[in-house]
Amino acid sequence: MAGLFFLFSMPNTGTLLCYILSMKTHTKRNKIVKISEILGYIGMFLIHGAIVPTTIANMLGLSNHTPPLNMVLLIQLGLLLFLIRAIAQKDLLYIISNGFGFAMQTILLSIILFG
Repeated sequence: MAGLFFLFSMPNTGTLLCYILSMKTHTKRNKIVKISEILGYIGMFLIHGAIVPTTIANMLGLSNHTPPLNMVLLIQLGLLLFLIRAIAQKDLLYIISNGFGFAMQTILLSIILFG
């Protein structure tokens, strides 16, 4: 306990201690940010991976079942608006995700319209 009192009674020691504690917090935040980025990319692959089989099956002529036109149009419009927001915020994950989703929906839309 005397050592702890000595640590806090020295000038600028409190500042040093706060700095050390903030570095630990900053390191934890960096790890959380990295993990959340990885989870974001995994989520992107899972979400857009749901579109790929239908699109490829239709492109190869293996299936003639397509989603309803209004659903594709609404998803495409939503992805376009999300893409504009992501570009404005310079969020790389959402730029990639929404750009890929918009491209896949455009392919699906052209398959529905042009057969």
